[in-house]
Amino acid sequence: MLGNVLAITCAMVWSLSIILMKKSGARIHPLALNLGKNVIGLILLLITAWVVDGGVQVPPARETALLLLSGFLGIGVADGFVLRAMQHLHASHVGILECLFAPFVIILSVLFLGEKPTMTMFIGGALIVASLLFVSPPPALADDSEAPKERGRGILLMALGLFLIALGIILVKPLFGSTSLISLVTIRMTAGVAGSSLIFGAIGDRRARFREFFTAPHKATLLAGCILSAYLSIILWVAGYKYLQASVAALLNQTSTIFTLIFAILFLKEKLTRSKVIAICLAMSGAALITLAG
Repeated sequence: MLGNVLAITCAMVWSLSIILMKKSGARIHPLALNLGKNVIGLILLLITAWVVDGGVQVPPARETALLLLSGFLGIGVADGFVLRAMQHLHASHVGILECLFAPFVIILSVLFLGEKPTMTMFIGGALIVASLLFVSPPPALADDSEAPKERGRGILLMALGLFLIALGIILVKPLFGSTSLISLVTIRMTAGVAGSSLIFGAIGDRRARFREFFTAPHKATLLAGCILSAYLSIILWVAGYKYLQASVAALLNQTSTIFTLIFAILFLKEKLTRSKVIAICLAMSGAALITLAG
């Protein structure tokens, strides 16, 4: 039950962070924002590791290498792919493609962790995935002005990014029993900052882009969003995988799209439509089913 609570709370916190960053009104290059929030997260994680563990507890060399690889791929490189993909896709495409994450985790957990998803989990996962179709229905092809090559590139980048995020968490799942949670997350984020720094270094006018992070309006709201996304939610995210099967955690995390919808209605005054009500009911039913099954 603890793992279920952590995974659903993670989805809520992540969604709230997205709303706060939107509400801040900041106009920041996505790669600069990604690097900035990761740096903030790493600083807070280092402080937390010092308070909780007396400093970062570094595991043996092989485990440390896996943690660094997981963070580099799953945070640094993967986020870069996802953010690049968003430049080539409609929001509706992104919402649908995000459904790939849970299947990627389930497939990898079956192949490498020996997990065996139950029929109840499949039914609950199907309800969650179905709910996202009501949130982001595919646009009519006649209204799609994107060039097929651009859209294809975006789909490929998005799928690759989500796969790397899934691979990153599967790599470290076996280490949960031998490594402190906070130290594990901190080591991953260290590699994530390195990866996001390399990707940010590939864009032009880097100083001006990064300066946008410090000159953005409503700095307190932006900072709160960064802390929730790169610090609190990432601790909750990894903790959920520690106490749950990876496949269960991934399905419960998928409810973040629905929580984003709910928070957008509450805080951004977006309109509540019948399709959104259906989406919320389906997702909550799926999450409840998975939780009861666990």
